[in-house]
Amino acid sequence: MYQFPKIKMLRGELKRTEIRNQVKYQLTTKEFIQQRGRTTYRIALEHILGFVECADSEYERHAKPVYGTKPDRFGKPYKIVANLMYLITESGVIEQSRVSFYTRLSSHFAKQMEILLGSNGT
Repeated sequence: MYQFPKIKMLRGELKRTEIRNQVKYQLTTKEFIQQRGRTTYRIALEHILGFVECADSEYERHAKPVYGTKPDRFGKPYKIVANLMYLITESGVIEQSRVSFYTRLSSHFAKQMEILLGSNGT
């Protein structure tokens, strides 16, 4: 099975978890978390300025493939624009500001995220 690093503490209530192509996606009432291998990306919903579906060509220009040379083809490509994101690796935590984060989400995951962003006033 997949060996994702343990997340010490989720902020908010867990609403959805998906695992596909060795990538784990989690959504709580307070944050979006994506794990690829030993790297974890955490974005608080309150820091998200925009969440939009983007073109495959834009996604492929910016997204790093998990394995091989082609990015994941499952789901629809999305761009998340945020004031702040935490990148957690075995070396430590890196705080990144003003980021555009590209990912592919299932329609159910994206819908749930839209609902949570709407209820948070984003």
